Amino acid sequence: MAKNELKYELRDGTGKSVTRKLRKAGKIPAVVYERGQESFSITVGTESFTEIINRLRGKLLLTELIPPEGEKYLAAIKGIQRHPVTDEFLNIDFQKTHPGEMLHVRIPVTLKGTPVGLKMGGLLEHVRYEIEVRGPVSKLPLHIDIDIGDLDVGDAVRVKDLSFEEGVEVLAPPQGLVVTVIHPRKVKEVETAVEEEVTEAAEAEGETELAKEPEASKEDEAKG
Repeated sequence: MAKNELKYELRDGTGKSVTRKLRKAGKIPAVVYERGQESFSITVGTESFTEIINRLRGKLLLTELIPPEGEKYLAAIKGIQRHPVTDEFLNIDFQKTHPGEMLHVRIPVTLKGTPVGLKMGGLLEHVRYEIEVRGPVSKLPLHIDIDIGDLDVGDAVRVKDLSFEEGVEVLAPPQGLVVTVIHPRKVKEVETAVEEEVTEAAEAEGETELAKEPEASKEDEAKG
């Protein structure tokens, strides 16, 4: 498992004004959680955290946190809050882990190869980009590689087809689709069905409006 180290500082203040100053200073407010222990507030460097996230893209979000004093320890990045417009990091949640501890995470899925079914006109549909699992930290893979080169039109890889080390519990539905190669005709059938539903709904709404018009006319005649 690749090592990614991230230094942090302890944080005393809270509130919007404090966190705003921290971000302007190039720091991100964060919280470290540990099972059975009280959580505590920290800050990490924006530049350092950005490098970590870029390095872990498509991998399990695990990093080694280095405190101001004491030994470093492994932690999972459980939550990242970003600004909806600027995409700036607003807050991070870390979960401190221990050897053998069970961790509930989502493992990223990586596709390898080009399906033979694409040459037959098929369309690749990647349904699940992550697989939810629970298991010991030491047995969790960084990502799941799926070779899709042999997939023909109509073929699919489901959650039950994936392999994990013993002790890792897969929480996603066994029959759940991960990736499949579908026939373009099926896509057209779905699009046509949706269009028909929209048309029927519009026609029904139009009929309802027409049905209301005579009643309105009678009222006008009565007033007249």
